[in-house]
Amino acid sequence: MKNITLQGITAPVLTPFCENGEVNTEEYARLIKYITGCGIRGIFVGGTSGEFVNLRTEERERLLAAAKEAAEEEVTVLFNVTAMNEHELYHMIEWAKKKGADAVSVTAPYYHRYDEKALCRYFGKVAEAAEGMPVYLYNMSGMTNNPITPMVLKTVAEQHRNICGVKDSSMDFMTLLNYQVAMEKMDFELITGNDAQVLPALMAGAAGGIIAVASVFPELSFSIWSNFKEGNIEAAKASQKTVLQIRELFRSVMPTIAHKEALKLKGFAMGPSRFPFRDLTEEEMRKLKRGLVNLGMIKGD
Repeated sequence: MKNITLQGITAPVLTPFCENGEVNTEEYARLIKYITGCGIRGIFVGGTSGEFVNLRTEERERLLAAAKEAAEEEVTVLFNVTAMNEHELYHMIEWAKKKGADAVSVTAPYYHRYDEKALCRYFGKVAEAAEGMPVYLYNMSGMTNNPITPMVLKTVAEQHRNICGVKDSSMDFMTLLNYQVAMEKMDFELITGNDAQVLPALMAGAAGGIIAVASVFPELSFSIWSNFKEGNIEAAKASQKTVLQIRELFRSVMPTIAHKEALKLKGFAMGPSRFPFRDLTEEEMRKLKRGLVNLGMIKGD
């Protein structure tokens, strides 16, 4: 199994669309080169911020192919294989292998509620299908309604050596700490998925963060990690504070689309919103632009 790490900051790359609504793989590649050129050494393909639930299977496949072509060899490419039926799940895992993804990630199944025994079985099947590839579980309990408990995490990681980490996007810092206690005797990476908690997570022992702001402002996001590693905690705190302010600004309109509109303001052709998302109103756009100017993230008119 390939020895990889998600130490530091990983960017969940946003998905640009052409004016006709199709996935824009050329702009996707351009965005990846921009992100990784700012120090980011990991990208997450087809995650929540990448709108995987709104993409067709073949569109997700094209994103991975484009990512592998655009990313330099030393950049870790993590591919989200989450699917709600076995056939598609295994198909996505095989595609990840075929296209050379460095690791795969998977959420708990959603819509229906599942008990811990069912979740252990589910993640076990993912690990078996992805044999030889690192697997990172993705705790997105607010969306799936099926939390990955510390017991589930420990059980499947003990049974399957290729389950080597977890991204926690539960927004509950205690979940990350409880994972740490459960996994303390194992070689296992804890990753926060919360933009607001990167520095606290690092100080608590997490390996890094997969945060959406890193796809828009990669230098700022990377500076949390770089300053932390260098012991410049005050500088890391300042960067974390700005990331938090950006996060709250995005959340005050419509987060996923706000991230993409911010990239448009930086010159990226992100295209129209994919249904069922809507475009921001003129007032929301004014608020977004004014907020980013006030934070010094973009230039004013």
